[in-house]
Amino acid sequence: MSDKGSMIPISDEQANLGQEIIKALGGVAVFVKEALGSTPQDLIGYLGGDWLRVRRAENIAKIMTRSKEKLEARGVKDHAPASLTVALPILRGAANESREALQDLWAGLLAAAIDPSRSNGVRQSFAEAISKMEPPDALVLSHFKKLSGSTANYNQIAGYISISPDVADISMGNLAKLGLLAFQPGIAGAYLTSFGREFLRIVTD
Repeated sequence: MSDKGSMIPISDEQANLGQEIIKALGGVAVFVKEALGSTPQDLIGYLGGDWLRVRRAENIAKIMTRSKEKLEARGVKDHAPASLTVALPILRGAANESREALQDLWAGLLAAAIDPSRSNGVRQSFAEAISKMEPPDALVLSHFKKLSGSTANYNQIAGYISISPDVADISMGNLAKLGLLAFQPGIAGAYLTSFGREFLRIVTD
């Protein structure tokens, strides 16, 4: 059978949409191939939803750009296409996220999935955790990394990152539900769990 006979025809609308998505991806279209082992047009099947497809492609473009920058900053030159087991949850989550703090976590997770030195440590549960975070949660979690294992309460965290104690308390509670933090019995403080430490090791620089 010839290649021509095996091709699946697409409509003019799909072709035009494919061009819009490639345009939205801009300079990271080549990186999409490296990261996912598939062409930018293949994203059409992942993104769904009429006009939202282009908006989602724009979000993915931002996250792809950040991922590429993170790999370059670490001196990673040899990329391996991410396993679809982890790539698809990352794409779905990243496509719908436009908030900067969470985009950075998605970018870090995607960069890890492409980096041969980190890819084996990438867990599907990391993508699930990011999908259930709010921007203040990401800020609180990043500060716990700076504490190097020390315990902190919500008043201390609020002072460190200039948010209200209530917001810090809510974020710490959510991070505990996600298994990233645990509360110290008998005192009003929390610390990173082993899951939280590994999440930060893999996802952040």
